[in-house]
Formats: sequence, structure tokens, C-alpha cells
Amino acid sequence: MSEDRRWMYEGWNNGKPNINWVRKTDDFVNRAFSIPNAERDGVLCPCLKCANYKKQNKREMSIHLFKNGFMPRYLVWIEHGERVNESPALDETFPEIDHWDEMLTDVVNFHQPSAEEEAATAAANNFYELLEASKEPVHKETTMSILSAVTRLMSFKTQHNMYISAYDTFLMFVHDLLPKDSKLPAIFSESKKLLSSLGMPYEKIDACVNGCMLFRKENKDKSVCDYCNEPRYVQTNSQENSEDSETRSRPIARKVLRYLPIIPRIQRLYLVEESAKQMQYHKEGHHENPELLVHPSDDEAWKSFDRAYPRFAEEPRNVRLGLCTDGFTPFSFGTAPYSCWHVFVTPYNLPPGMCMKKENIFLSLVISGPEHPGKNLDVYMQPLYDDLQKLWDEGVVTYDSYTNKTFRLKACYFWSVSDFPALGMVSGHSTHGKFACPVCLGGLSAFWLTNGTKYCWFDCHRQFLPAEHAFRRSLKSFRKNKQIFNPPPPRLTGEQVHAQIKSLVPNKGKGNHTFEGYGTTHNWTHISGLWKLPYFEKLMLRHNIDVMHNEKNVGETIWATCFDIPERTKDNVKARLDAAEICDRSNFNMQKKPSGRWEKPRALFSLDQAQKN
Repeated sequence: MSEDRRWMYEGWNNGKPNINWVRKTDDFVNRAFSIPNAERDGVLCPCLKCANYKKQNKREMSIHLFKNGFMPRYLVWIEHGERVNESPALDETFPEIDHWDEMLTDVVNFHQPSAEEEAATAAANNFYELLEASKEPVHKETTMSILSAVTRLMSFKTQHNMYISAYDTFLMFVHDLLPKDSKLPAIFSESKKLLSSLGMPYEKIDACVNGCMLFRKENKDKSVCDYCNEPRYVQTNSQENSEDSETRSRPIARKVLRYLPIIPRIQRLYLVEESAKQMQYHKEGHHENPELLVHPSDDEAWKSFDRAYPRFAEEPRNVRLGLCTDGFTPFSFGTAPYSCWHVFVTPYNLPPGMCMKKENIFLSLVISGPEHPGKNLDVYMQPLYDDLQKLWDEGVVTYDSYTNKTFRLKACYFWSVSDFPALGMVSGHSTHGKFACPVCLGGLSAFWLTNGTKYCWFDCHRQFLPAEHAFRRSLKSFRKNKQIFNPPPPRLTGEQVHAQIKSLVPNKGKGNHTFEGYGTTHNWTHISGLWKLPYFEKLMLRHNIDVMHNEKNVGETIWATCFDIPERTKDNVKARLDAAEICDRSNFNMQKKPSGRWEKPRALFSLDQAQKN
């Protein structure tokens, strides 16, 4: 790239481009659609909104660029036919998406430090060696790189569950089709060695089949669980009968946790110049309207943490991490139940448009089923907790390709995002029962429904109203003959919650609960490992409920209730019987007809047949 392309950003101002910008943007669009098949297939749009992730036709791309402008720092048009040093040969096109290449976004624009600059860390050097290898073609008659070919082959092996011997046999056939100067690895071990230089390892950690403990650190050589005495390995007849250790097969763990360490993945963000710069957005980025919440750094929780730990905050490259977890069923619902859980980690330093991109969300833990992990989720998260502790206490030396210098990277857990049941698993505070609210804890006066056989929080909201509000004195509009004068429950600080947790007494008697008083004075099922982090109690907002689950569950419930959908409406017979006991609304009580049949009067919020149609 020899031309000055500052015009891309200096000539456009909130949809008001100058003449030079219009002329050069028109030349850019014409160049982009001069690539073969571009008119038919479309071209990746480099506007601020699409950011080279969506293809558009020529007209739509022009409209997008005029309306949104170019995405930041897109000075080398690598997605629109341009290459570093402008190689005359065009890249081959392939129908499948190369996901490994997505991990190496913008690698062609990376900056290798010179001899005069500070030496990179060992991890950075390995990464740059990989980049050099990625540009070397498989043979001189193709532009497909060795790395791209190997990643496609390894992906093929994984998708079709190929044995190593089958993979090696397939490679032999492929080599027969290639020229003699081919540099493609000949066997599986060579392919694996090439990919290992990515520096993105994962660990397989044996776990108790019941989730009681992990066989790691001081427990790595144990073969039986310390808590339930379940064996670590699958017991086979050949292993039990064989006395010769050499003839015994390699033991197979009954349950395996897969952990993808977060430290090298965070460091990787600083090895690419563009992402290294964007990691400082939260402090140096431009906020058009400071009054709006557009990024976590605009929130009071971020600012209060800055005030509590100013030394951490003064280094803008230190990372704040969000944690997200949920389970899913990988098989069809008709088969045996199986629950698999994942834990994801997201760095919040990045701009709003990059924070939630899939390439910036790191898979950290894969917890296999078939059972739901429950409160033992905390056991499986121990490796993640250890890395979070290390990132806070010591930090790791990391190479910053934007400044061409090394620095000591530190990071902290900032908050979690999950649905309500998963929040209970992560926090250690059960979201079921009388004290289900993780904020008010024991401060709400929930009561038991005799017909619905569950706790109800109806009428708990009145204590949050102003002291002189008329609703507080109402005897008919809410629970009959009940007035509310007590103030809302105090919102406990992190230090107060931690003190409450430390005062819990272990349950040494009968029952499955960990602490005495569960369900009567508190709802703590276990003490989360997050409390071991020295800063955790200082966090203003430790856990969040994700908006999607609230919108979906509440919306579906309102819809089913208004349409009076059988088996799904909350306005059912049990609810009417409970309402007759606690409310003064006789018009809506179940009514017995002369025929002896009971009838449920239609509620005001329920649609009749004409309204439904």
C-alpha cells in the first residue's frame, strides 16, 4: 500500500462526506467489484456496521459506506483484492469457511519487532513464526498455505470422527495427487505439531463421575474420589484380571473436564496490532454521548472498581473479564437426557461493536454430562479460578504489538451473565425456595401457596414504595386485610455478604444441605470459589441475568396467560383457588354451576374468542 488513505476517515463526518471522499469511495467500490464473481456473489462490506462480516451487492455497499463510513483502521484492503506487497496471483476460493484463519485476523498486517525494538516474549516469537509458515504455499502451483490446508484436514478429521490411522492413510492418498515438492505434513503427528505452535492449548482433567473433585495438583495421582469413593477410571475385566502392568491397557477416565486456559487467549489479543490498540478503547476510545450507557466502562460498577483499585485502573491494557455459562442438550429430546455445560469468557476492554463478536468470546470450560452439574459447577471451575488468581496477583509478561513493547498484563473477573438458575450455580445462592432473590437474600416476605405448592412473591413490591404511598395502606387491592409499613430490605455490600457467608455453619447432621439453616434462614448451597479472589467483595455488580431469558420467559408467560392457553397459562385452577384465599376478588373465584360443574370466570386480561381471532 503506497497511497495515503487518511481520506477514508478525514473525508467523512457522520454521513456528510466531502467530494474527494465520494470520488475515492466510488473508485474503491468499483475495484472491489472488479474481482471475478463479485457481482454474482456479493462482496464483504467494510462499513462500520458490517465490518467485513456481511456480503452486500454494489448498490447496498455504496449506501452503507455513505451512511456508516468505513470500519476503523481498514487501511489495507485485504478483503477486497489487496495483499501486502500486492501479489499478482489471486487467492484460490474454497466453499468452506476456514475458522482457523478467522483466529488470525489481520495477520498479514502484523508488525515484527526490529532488532532495535524490545524483544518479544517467547509466545510472541512462536506466533510470528506461525505467521511466516502460514504464508508458505503447499507447493509452487497453488496459493493455499500449509496452515490453511492442515486446519481444513484436521477439521475434516474431527467432523467425521476419523481414527489417526485413517487420517494417515488419507494423507498418503492426498500426497499421491500432489507434486513432489509438496510441503504438506505426511502424518497426523506432524500436522498436530504444526498447529501446536498456535500456542492455544487445552487441558483434559479427570473428574469424579459425581463432580465431587478434580484429579489435579495434589490429587492427580489418586484413583478414587475422596468424597464418594467412586473410582476414577472405567473398570474392565481385562484390567482387573491382568497382573502384568505392561499388558494392561491405558486407563480410561469415567469423566473428563476440558479446560482451555484463558491466559494465552488474552495474550493473543495483544499480538495483533489492531486488536491490541482496541483493547485500550475503554479508556482512550471516543464516546460521542457520555450520558448514554454504550459500554461497560460507562457503568458505575466499572468506575467504582477504578476507585477501589487505582493502580489496576491506571494501566489501560489490564483486562476485565465477563463470565457466561449455560447448559444445552446436544442430542435430540427423544433420546436419553444429557446435559452439557460450557463456560465462556469475554474481555470487556474492546469497543461495543467488538465485545460480543464470536472471535472475541473465549470458550473456557466444557463440562460433559450426562448429569446437570448443579452446585458442583464450582468444582469444575477451579482451573479458571486459579488463572484468575494468577492474573490478579502476578500477571503475565505479554508482548504488545501496538507499542512494540512488553508489559505485565493483569486481569480481573468483572461479573457473570447467565439465566436465573445458572446464576444460583455460579454464585452459590440457590434461586429456588423462600429466599430465592440473590439481591435481597432473606429480606423478602415470600409465602407458601397451599394449592400451587410453591413459594410466591406476590405483594412483596409494596415495601419498595414511598412510605406515604396509598397502596401501602390498601386492604383490598392486594392481599386482603393486609397493610405494608416495613421499609424495603437493605442492599448488602460485598463485605456484608462475605461476612454472612463466613458465618455459615457446616451441616454435620442428616440431610443433603451443606450448611445448617438452609431454607429457613438462608439459601446458600456452597461457597463460590470467586470469593477467594481478593477483590471480589469490592465488586458492585457480581452477577447479572441476561436479557434474552427475561424477555423470552416473561413474554411467553404473558402471551400464554392472555390467550388462556391450556397447560401453559399461569391463570389456572390452582392459581384461582390460591387467589380466593389471599385476595378479596370474589368475582374471579371458581364458581360451581347447578349441574355440579366448576367454572373459571374469564379474567379481564384474558382475550375472548372474538379478540383472539
